[in-house]
Amino acid sequence: MKIKTMLGVVATALIMAFGLLPMAAASASTSTATAPGATVTSTSATQGTKTDVAIRTTTTKTLGNAAVSRAGAGTAAATCYNGFVSGASFYMTCTSDANGYRVFLDCSNGLRYYFGTLYIGSWNHILTCPAGTAAVWGGWWL
Repeated sequence: MKIKTMLGVVATALIMAFGLLPMAAASASTSTATAPGATVTSTSATQGTKTDVAIRTTTTKTLGNAAVSRAGAGTAAATCYNGFVSGASFYMTCTSDANGYRVFLDCSNGLRYYFGTLYIGSWNHILTCPAGTAAVWGGWWL
């Protein structure tokens, strides 16, 4: 009788241990697999494709009305058009002079994401907010 009880305890312990290990591994992998932040994928007919992740953020509350601006400040380094929002992504086409420009994205979490890649020439941009947020609008900056 004692042997049956001990075998039952050992079997139960093994089932619980092996049953919990895959769940722990799955939760660990999902927490590190999706890093927070926004991404951009840009394509050019002459320069190929570039991808980038946000280099910094600011809260849109500190930006006031600039949170939904459709162009950057300062000199006219770029002209952007065909802008539209679909879910977590903002799409736009931009053409620049020789000085170039960088892009930004405003998301529903109240953050503006800035990207560091310098674009010169004509580019089609797809800027995507982090998971669980929606795109509000985007634009360019110097």
